[in-house]
Amino acid sequence: MKKFLIFTAFAMIFLISCNNSSKTTPDTDSDSDPWTEDSDHNSENDDDNDEIPDSADTDTTHDQQSYCFPLTDSADSGEEDSAVVEGLDYESGFIYLEENEYSLSERDDKSGRARIWYNFQPADKNPQKKPLFVFFNGGPGSSSAIVFLYNTAKKTGDQAFSGEGVADNETNWNQLGNLLYVDARQTGFSYGIIDDPADESNRSAYFSTSNFNVFTDAADFIRVILRFLKNHPAIKSNPVVLAGESYGGTRATAILNIMQNVADYAEKHRVFYDKALFEEIAGHFRETDPSIEGMPSKKDVVKQFARQILIQPLVMGDTQMATAGELLERSDSPLYTIQEETGKQYKKCENNSWNCSKYNNALTYVQNAGRDIYSYRRPYNWLFEYTDVATAKMLQMPMFGEFILNDPTKINELYAKNREGAFRYDEVDGYTRNFKKDTAFENIPEVERIIMQARIEQRNAHPLSSGNLESVFGDLPAYDEYFVDLSYAINFKFYQASVTPYSKINGEMFLENIKTSCTFITQAEEDIIIYAKGIPESTKKFSGVSDVENGEDFFTVHFSDGKAATVTFPFYPESSHSVSVNQPKKFFNDVKNWL
Repeated sequence: MKKFLIFTAFAMIFLISCNNSSKTTPDTDSDSDPWTEDSDHNSENDDDNDEIPDSADTDTTHDQQSYCFPLTDSADSGEEDSAVVEGLDYESGFIYLEENEYSLSERDDKSGRARIWYNFQPADKNPQKKPLFVFFNGGPGSSSAIVFLYNTAKKTGDQAFSGEGVADNETNWNQLGNLLYVDARQTGFSYGIIDDPADESNRSAYFSTSNFNVFTDAADFIRVILRFLKNHPAIKSNPVVLAGESYGGTRATAILNIMQNVADYAEKHRVFYDKALFEEIAGHFRETDPSIEGMPSKKDVVKQFARQILIQPLVMGDTQMATAGELLERSDSPLYTIQEETGKQYKKCENNSWNCSKYNNALTYVQNAGRDIYSYRRPYNWLFEYTDVATAKMLQMPMFGEFILNDPTKINELYAKNREGAFRYDEVDGYTRNFKKDTAFENIPEVERIIMQARIEQRNAHPLSSGNLESVFGDLPAYDEYFVDLSYAINFKFYQASVTPYSKINGEMFLENIKTSCTFITQAEEDIIIYAKGIPESTKKFSGVSDVENGEDFFTVHFSDGKAATVTFPFYPESSHSVSVNQPKKFFNDVKNWL
């Protein structure tokens, strides 16, 4: 603890900016009315003129750039490198989540039990002094396999480097810090727990908005992170860097907003209330800093939780999608490149007489032209067919152990005999791997229908190998499975909640967060799903934003109160939605320089 405080004080003396932007105006206290979420479940009807909340717990002594001090080089200076630290070794397992009562949008609810899978990989040198990177993919409903298997961890399954096996990863982020990979509830290796899972009605009840919405999802991850840190005292106080891809950007936004404003949430000034969660957050900070009494302030929290790396993220809700649609109709849009290369004519919405979503129209066009909406230069569904290769490897013993770098046969909760109450699916009519259900499409936004139908078609045409884990860990009932790469039943539920990934509250939280968080967002040229140019442009549609300055590798949001926040925004000219798949070396170096 003493070393960490010394390091923090040293770093704060030598403050540097995240980028070359000018210093921002210091924050001032605000006593404005607390903000709440719009009750309309269909975010497509939200007004574009969205409100940005004032923080009820704003630090008066630090500005946004203060939180971007170096996390790597200064930590190693003057001390002998060490790769072995007691309690910090390659490790995998599960963190148990109990039932938790909470309220969302003034509705009382309760989340169910689960075991959440994690894989931990310590930094190559001096792990006790390095930040903790927490990785997760999005969906919602996706495992974190892609970011884990493709060129961030110690080993890579990328067939471009490993062939049919597993290879050392030259761009492993262990060179930068400690790595923690987490699978969301009911995805990847994580699984739900209920009484009598053989009863289909019990399983169906679990698949509800009680367990699957933006805020309970964020709460799950906060609990996992804090409990992991508690179990690893050597890094308990170290800076935490959230690294989320796609919907993972929404998740990271909610995580940071809850953490940094926990005192305000605990006073019931926000849309979400979870007393047990807030007490767990407070307990963590009281243990790391005994001078803290009650709920930690924003100033307390940002010492540890104030950095985020967002890979092609959804962060501005439906406004981001609508703005991307507008940009995709401009003359410099990549859709015209597709038209030239394929001969398939692109018709803009403005030329049609029917009511047309510009964004949805763009996605449909890309698919009809035979191109991948995640990587427009490549064939239809290229990204998932490519990344399925490494996922299939991970489900094979002994490659599973090679990837996680510890012995999976020693993980008790993996064994069938120890999975009491475990389940994956509500129905078992071939749904586990064939993805034939489609009735729920009627209740989700059109854009999600476009995305999910493409994914289901891809999975039906190319079923993911089930691997040989059952031969080691035991046979499972039909409603359970060792690994699930994507659960679209989860995806559907997220869009039926009072707060969805498209709700404008996500953009409000993101804009609040970047004032006190050092933020890195990728700008992948080939991605149409998250057309990254739409992120800075969409911020202009929120009241409280006066202007946005776009630089070569950054953008700065200027707020009407005179404050500003700069986001690092590097361009990846050869990358799909998954930047670590296509340009891992540049991605690694950009993050290294950003740190």
